Amino acid sequence: MIMRSQRARRFCLLFGCFLLASSVLLAGCTNAPPKTAEVPHNDPSSGSSEPVTYSTSAQDVIIRTLHGGGLQGSLSLSPQISIYGDGTYILGLNRQGKLDSDGLQQLLSDLVNTYGVLNFKRQQFNDIPDQNATFLELSLNGKGIELVYGAFSNPTETEQDHEEYQRLGAAITAINNALKGPTQPYHGSRYVLLARQIFHLDYTQTTPYWPLTDYTLSQLALYECGAVPPDDTSSNQEAGCMKYTIPQHAVLLNNSQLQALRTSMNKRSQGTFIESGSAYEVTLRVLLPDELAKKHLAMLGSAQSNYKAVPLQEGAVPIITPKQ
Repeated sequence: MIMRSQRARRFCLLFGCFLLASSVLLAGCTNAPPKTAEVPHNDPSSGSSEPVTYSTSAQDVIIRTLHGGGLQGSLSLSPQISIYGDGTYILGLNRQGKLDSDGLQQLLSDLVNTYGVLNFKRQQFNDIPDQNATFLELSLNGKGIELVYGAFSNPTETEQDHEEYQRLGAAITAINNALKGPTQPYHGSRYVLLARQIFHLDYTQTTPYWPLTDYTLSQLALYECGAVPPDDTSSNQEAGCMKYTIPQHAVLLNNSQLQALRTSMNKRSQGTFIESGSAYEVTLRVLLPDELAKKHLAMLGSAQSNYKAVPLQEGAVPIITPKQ
């Protein structure tokens, strides 16, 4: 009886340890929601300050500006400014800096409580569609907001519209002015490959052949930009994709593919390749931290009234059959 009792106690002890270890492992595997912070009120007694909450994750964008969208505009390969929840900001794709907690919270307080960007009656201030505009993307208080600041002078707009337009311009200026600290080069770890077919080639220059065997350039360009429409009226056929407009998809490169392309392109970010008698222009574009996490690419092209992210494809490139 005593021996059975001791064995039972040892079994219970071992089983209890197993349950404890299992609970620790399960807790470690659980995807916890991103931490959030709240901007302190400048003057709580006044009751005029609106509370502001935001994600503190280094992969969550809380403020982003992009420029473009006009009918005569051009393609922008990246946002102008990306500010993340930990205070890190990236200018284009080149420079990186960081706001401390006080500086970030002061900027957010100014945007919300001084300029009132979360409570505008109107979101698009751009009544001349053939001109570029600044797109302001905000992720605050658990929701995403897009505001567009462009040419806005129609006399039929209301007084409130024009007053909000002035405040939006001041808010964008405040964002730019807040990012005056020291910066360093931005070095992302992953790249996407963007490709489009071209119909004009400088035959005086040596053009390399496509080096990858994972997929053809024809397959890649068709997946990202679609079929080039026929042009029977011009001898200079041209496609707007990746020159004026954003692609339909972007393809993520692995390390071996990236190294092969960098060697063929002499470490440049853009180059031209030949495949089966056709020419293609390719671009290596570094990823921003949120793009890799969200599997979307932040770009803005011409003829866009709102921002739309480009989905990222990782692995094999789907084979697209051109419509007849």
